[in-house]
Amino acid sequence: MSGLTSRSIKDNLWSFALLLPILIPLVVFWIYPMVSTFHISFTDWNYISPEFNYVGLENYKDFIGDSFFIKVLINTLVFTTFTVVPPIILGLYVAILLSKIKALRTFFVATIFSSWITPTIVVSMVWVSVFDKDTGIINAILEVVGIAPVEWLGGQTSSMIVVIVVTVWRYLGLSILLLTSSLAKLDPEVEKANDLDGGKGLRKLTKITLPAISPMLLFLFILFTLDSLKAYDQIYILTQGGPSGATSTIMYYFYVLAFEWYETGPASALAIIFLVICLLISSINYIISKLLFNK
Repeated sequence: MSGLTSRSIKDNLWSFALLLPILIPLVVFWIYPMVSTFHISFTDWNYISPEFNYVGLENYKDFIGDSFFIKVLINTLVFTTFTVVPPIILGLYVAILLSKIKALRTFFVATIFSSWITPTIVVSMVWVSVFDKDTGIINAILEVVGIAPVEWLGGQTSSMIVVIVVTVWRYLGLSILLLTSSLAKLDPEVEKANDLDGGKGLRKLTKITLPAISPMLLFLFILFTLDSLKAYDQIYILTQGGPSGATSTIMYYFYVLAFEWYETGPASALAIIFLVICLLISSINYIISKLLFNK
């Protein structure tokens, strides 16, 4: 018995040793920073001074009555809502069209997918020139049809529209690629049987297509939601969170607090709040996926 116990201990130690290359980066780059951020969130540290004071829950309480924080939450909700659903719907529409085209299908998909793999900063810089008031192609087209130039990146509403359009365009490439792949895996016999039964158009979409690709739709929904929540690059390049905070989201507000205003304590508290929001959304998505696919 002692021999078996000794062998079991050795096996466990060996397994643990094999896991160390994975556990060490996990602890160093994720667990430790998270614990450290949680600790700093209860202080008034300003990122520069080596000294700080503990303020308890004050940093968290300040956000409750902060009108700008409420505005940031609303911006984040609006931005996430309009950057998650449209690329999935448009991606499905384009994927259905591409599924009917065999010639050059791969070329079209590869070209469209480039919007996802191109760095966000590069994409955003291109779109800045597109929406420029004086030299942008959008205003040039508007002038042709007799419409005055629009300050796209300087308006309260138009700036958010631009950020949403750029993000949707970026997501669309991945959405089309994955949905085209999912549609290609549909059972052709089931589709033929449905066609013989008179199931075409909307009925075919709701009865055959959507149920078959629902796991991919859920995956895209979760992916785009989490990516939209942490959006920063395009907002920084396009609008810098302005005008007057019209395009500031939680992640951009965190950046401003931490690295422009050097309010590291409140920024850490905001990071913890953001983590809780992401965990809640992930939990809701998990519950929905269990209800949909474990019946």
